[in-house]
Amino acid sequence: MSLLAVTAVLWVASGGVAQAHPVLLRSTPDDGQTVQTSPRQLDLWFSEPPTEAGLEISLSDRDGKVIPLGATRIADRGIHLVVSGFPALPRSVYELRWSVVSKYDLHRLQGTVVFGVGLAATSTGAPARSVTGPAATVLDVVLGWFDLAATAVLCGWAFLSTALARRPDPALPEPAMATMLGLALAFGFLSLFTSLVRSGRQLSEARSSGSGLAILIDSGQLTRWTLRELSLLGVLVVLIRRVRGAPAGAASTSLLAAFLFADIVLRSASSHAQGGPASLVVLSLHQAAGLAWIGGIGVLAVLTSQLRERRGQALRLWKAFGPLAAGCVAVLTVTGLLLAGRQVATVDAALGTLYGGALLVKLAVVAAVMALGFRHARRLHPWLTRQPAREPRAPTARGQLVTALLGLGVLLFAMVLAVSPPARGPQFSKPLPATTRTTYQVDDLLITVALAPNVPGHSLLLVDAVSSRRPVPGPITGVTADLGTNTGIVLRRTQGAAVGDSRWQAAVDVDVTGDLPLRIVALRNHPGPAVVAGTWAVPSGLAPRAVVVSNAPLTPWTKIGAAVAALLSLAVAAALIHRRRRPATRPVRRVHPDLEVSET
Repeated sequence: MSLLAVTAVLWVASGGVAQAHPVLLRSTPDDGQTVQTSPRQLDLWFSEPPTEAGLEISLSDRDGKVIPLGATRIADRGIHLVVSGFPALPRSVYELRWSVVSKYDLHRLQGTVVFGVGLAATSTGAPARSVTGPAATVLDVVLGWFDLAATAVLCGWAFLSTALARRPDPALPEPAMATMLGLALAFGFLSLFTSLVRSGRQLSEARSSGSGLAILIDSGQLTRWTLRELSLLGVLVVLIRRVRGAPAGAASTSLLAAFLFADIVLRSASSHAQGGPASLVVLSLHQAAGLAWIGGIGVLAVLTSQLRERRGQALRLWKAFGPLAAGCVAVLTVTGLLLAGRQVATVDAALGTLYGGALLVKLAVVAAVMALGFRHARRLHPWLTRQPAREPRAPTARGQLVTALLGLGVLLFAMVLAVSPPARGPQFSKPLPATTRTTYQVDDLLITVALAPNVPGHSLLLVDAVSSRRPVPGPITGVTADLGTNTGIVLRRTQGAAVGDSRWQAAVDVDVTGDLPLRIVALRNHPGPAVVAGTWAVPSGLAPRAVVVSNAPLTPWTKIGAAVAALLSLAVAAALIHRRRRPATRPVRRVHPDLEVSET
């Protein structure tokens, strides 16, 4: 309990609330970008879908004049907002104000994107903020935690029911079964209650967002809430029938598992981490594996305390839980890596955000639970310790208690992640290089290109050309350049140290930002023109975030890690299955001088 107490103190000390959802990932034009010509449309990409019913978009120039906008539509699985149908924008700096309502938590958020058309623009640097209040309070975290813990206990009960259905003899004593069934029923009602309270709070959020019922219908939350309550009611009906003496057959257990999995899928469908069918499957498997693992540990810990006089039965149940726990850990590892790559942009994002910090602490707690689980496995399976003669033993009471409490800590941090904004967005993007000088090698020429001050507006383009051959093959007679939309730039000679060395310059008007195509042509009679083709980066007005460790994307590495973890899990599973199917051969004993018998 000390872990949970410390966690609660840290959560309250950090402000007690999670910031707004969703996150604006990028826009076209980018915040702080300068473009030469009027864009035909404005694009905003979010980390999760906004509701169409709650969209509010406005565009104004630097003088405050409002620009009439045309059609607004949502594309690309609901995360891409497209604004079109507005008149051509004259040379000016523009401010695009957007306000959306999240489909998942129904919070209204607003933000600003500043861009220039022919004029340098500077980002305000202000992140999106919630109009209707914080995305989650301490009460929301506690309610969600209770909901997760209750579902975990129900998943643990589903495992226990399956194990007992497969091995009905010897039957568990009636007092122990009554206690476990009453515990499952109580947590079933707790899950239904917390779900209703959380839905009511989101309903209040939708009303304060200004569109009410239209937002509820458009977001799909009304449908998801209804289906989830029906799933939980189905779980309660199955449990109540068991309390009234209905037989605990395979059909009843399968129905209970189906209702629970439907509840998990519907919960995942309302999560900020899902963004399509594939991510919904990954998130559902992740939650199902985690809840079954932690719930099974908790249920078995309570049941073991009830079976003090029947340690053999408790031992068999713990050994039956082993394969399920190992499978859950494998699924958690693979799906967790995939989800982490989707939600955390870089290493710096993991180290410098609430989401990243909660994820790292959760991983540490999960590692502790896995270490205790391996310790339990060594007690249950002596061959893991290379002591096959030792009798299997159930986990100690202290080990069971500590593991269960750490499992509650995992669920708590999982809830913190569920209500925290993902560590993504333009502030974590790899910044454009701020270099103002680049050198290229073309044939015998060393060509250095410089642009000062490398910002939108009047700039000076300098080209130095130095030949590495002596004698010089031929003098440079002229230099032309193309930079972005500025083509056919003729540079004039300013200085020459030798026949083959020269400096050329020209004034250019840089009217765009970002990666611009660059082409330099150094004209010579012999051996012919030298051509440089590359890219020149003009930083936008959005100040890049300082790099602490690394701003390289995590996604490629998490996908590789998930693939490696999946292959290792399959290899270990195959080895264990092979070992289990391999017959154990006892030592050969001699029963007759001329006959040997090997028993298997």
